[in-house]
Amino acid sequence: MHVRFFSRLFPLTLSTLFLGMSASGAHAYLDAGTGSMILQVLLGGIAGLLIAGKLYWHKFLSLVGLRQDPPQTDEAEDEPVAESQPRADR
Repeated sequence: MHVRFFSRLFPLTLSTLFLGMSASGAHAYLDAGTGSMILQVLLGGIAGLLIAGKLYWHKFLSLVGLRQDPPQTDEAEDEPVAESQPRADR
C-alpha cells in the first residue's frame, strides 16, 4: 500500500509542477517562416519514419512468420574479368 501511494503521487506531483511552470503567458511573435519550418520538420519526420518502416518491413514480416527469407547466394561464384576487357573502375 505504501509503494502504491507513492507510485501515483510522483507523476501527479510532476504534472502539477510542470503545469504551474508553463502557465505564464508568453509574449512572442511567430512569423510565417516559423510555421513553414515547423511544417517541414513534421513532414521530414514522417518521411523518415516511412523510410525506416520500409527498410525494416521485410525483417518484421520474417520475424512474425508471414514471409520466409530468400535463399542466400554466393558472390564468389562470379566469373573473373579477363585482362583484355576494360575495367569499370578506371
